Amino acid sequence: MVKVAIKVRVEVTDEGGVKSAIEKEGDLQSEMSRQLTIRDVLRFLEAQLSPPPVRNLYDPDAEDLTIKERLASFLRYDEKAPKDWFTSSQIKKIYEEEYEENVRLSTISTYLASMHSDGILERKGSRAKRQYRSVPTESTEAPRAVNIVQITSKIQP
Repeated sequence: MVKVAIKVRVEVTDEGGVKSAIEKEGDLQSEMSRQLTIRDVLRFLEAQLSPPPVRNLYDPDAEDLTIKERLASFLRYDEKAPKDWFTSSQIKKIYEEEYEENVRLSTISTYLASMHSDGILERKGSRAKRQYRSVPTESTEAPRAVNIVQITSKIQP
């Protein structure tokens, strides 16, 4: 009897550039093998592509968030966040009002620059007049890349 083998490899790259992969091999003639391969690949993709849980920043249990996490969540999800270009000073004022916590301007500037490097914010202007705004997205999910790296089949005697 002729045996047809299949090999499937799927890679998912997260927003930080970290790759996760699944690779499955099986007998294409076996209905059970095909179903298990498809099931395993789907479970892998569901686990990798599920949006991370969004913590409610106004929940008292969310007090363990860092300044950077609060700032990033505020800029992404809060209705009070600026929708257009803003400066570090403006965000500092809003942050201090919202969280009743003093924070240094240099801290805010550092985190905004980091979010720009991460692709969360756009930036314009010189250092003295730097402005940021959120990168427009079609959804609130983190950007991900899915690559079907390899699907091969071979006939084996």
